[in-house]
Amino acid sequence: MVDDSFTTNRLQLEQALVRQFRLLQELINLAKKERDSLLNDPDLVLKIVEDKEALLDEMSVMEDETRKIVQELSIDFELRNDDTSIQALLPHFKPEDANRIKNLSAGITSLASQARDLNRANQALATSKLEWLKATQSFLIGMFQPDTGYRAQKNGARNQESTGLGVEYRA
Repeated sequence: MVDDSFTTNRLQLEQALVRQFRLLQELINLAKKERDSLLNDPDLVLKIVEDKEALLDEMSVMEDETRKIVQELSIDFELRNDDTSIQALLPHFKPEDANRIKNLSAGITSLASQARDLNRANQALATSKLEWLKATQSFLIGMFQPDTGYRAQKNGARNQESTGLGVEYRA
């Protein structure tokens, strides 16, 4: 029975790792679309961010499932180590199974790093665009605000000696 449980758990681990790998590929594609929309079509950014959040939620569920399977495999192998990991399980697998799982884990690590880098770049781009927008807004507001030394006339009366253009004339 232990062998059947082990085989089932090993297959579930591989399937969970494959799903994580595919989710990370989707996340990278969305990050690339996000970058393109930040540069060319800002209206799409919100939709892409929502899609990324959904993928990240799904990834979190997959990571929990993977941890559960790793724990079950640790019990199957009677490992009593508190920090059980996929790497600690590899010596207990057949070499071809261990190699597949090791390659999947390495691919997931690589894709996660790439996704992090893309997200940091997108965040920097978004921050830069936001700063540019704030600077433009301040400039435009400043153009339409009166000078600091300007005081409006009381009662709305205009000064008879001024044309309103900063040039005075007298009769």
